[in-house]
Parts: sequence; C-alpha cells; structure tokens
Amino acid sequence: MNGSWEVSAMEVTVAVTATAGSPFAPQDGSDGYDLVSVGSIRVTGYPVGAGRVDDTLTDDGEPTAVLLLMEEPALPGQSVRARPVALVHALVDGSPRAEVLCVPAHDPNFAAFTAPGTLPAWHADADTLATVLHRLDPGRHWRVTGCEGPTAAEPFLAEARHSYERLTGCLE
Repeated sequence: MNGSWEVSAMEVTVAVTATAGSPFAPQDGSDGYDLVSVGSIRVTGYPVGAGRVDDTLTDDGEPTAVLLLMEEPALPGQSVRARPVALVHALVDGSPRAEVLCVPAHDPNFAAFTAPGTLPAWHADADTLATVLHRLDPGRHWRVTGCEGPTAAEPFLAEARHSYERLTGCLE
C-alpha cells in the first residue's frame, strides 16, 4: 500500500447498506478495543460498514462504493457524515473496482488516520481489507491490489459527483 497521505478536508454523506465486524483497531489497544486471537481469527475491533455516496456515478454506472470504519455499527439505511482516508483498489471476481475508505468526519477516535503507516497500524493490510470486503459481499472473490490516500480519494469522489451532475443535468 502506498500513496501520499494527509488529512482530508472533504466530507461526504455515506448511505450505509451493511455492517460487518473487523479486526481493525490500533495495535496498541489505546482505544479500548484490544484484539484477542481465537484460533486463527482475531475478534473485537471497529465495525466496517459498506455503503455508497448518493449523487455520484462511477465508470460502472453505480454510486461510489464506500467502506466506512466506525466506532459503533450503523444500521442499513442510516447516513453518516464521513471523510475519505483512502482509495482502495481491488479485483472483484477478476474485474477492477475502487472503493473509498472513510471514517466518521468528526470522530476523534479516527484522527490518527493521516499517515502512510496508518492502515497497517490498525491491522488493515491488503489481505485483511479483502477479508472484510468478502464479509460485506460474500458472493464475490476480493483481492486488494493497492491503496492510495485522500489525495486520490477526493478527486475520485469529485469526478463521480461531476459525472452524476452531467448525467442528470444538475450541474451546479
């Protein structure tokens, strides 16, 4: 995983469609979410929601897909204000796909998501991201191929918003 990272100023509203457990939590356990190994499976960590940013349109004709790392699970249908922290590149059943990784916009628990080493420090390497994506979409095979910071996620979201506006004639 690579790319330049800095704090994102952009905020989006994520419409949550599903939530799954994950092992994502700081390695030092400073947030109270110590990881415990049970066999080969780590448990207790922050939940991750799958969702979308409405009023955006990606190249595949769908709203922008989002992974949302949260302190508490959100129910499907809830909306959460979030800031993008990464653009995750994956192969889904062999086809390329991009998902935007977000955290709640004003949650101090996620203030540390700003540096290239952040994801591994939260147990969020490529294999673990792929496992969580598979939990959220079990009918498909996921392989994470790369990850870029907010400097890639923000233009991706802006272009998807512009594509939606061009399609609907709602240019601002």
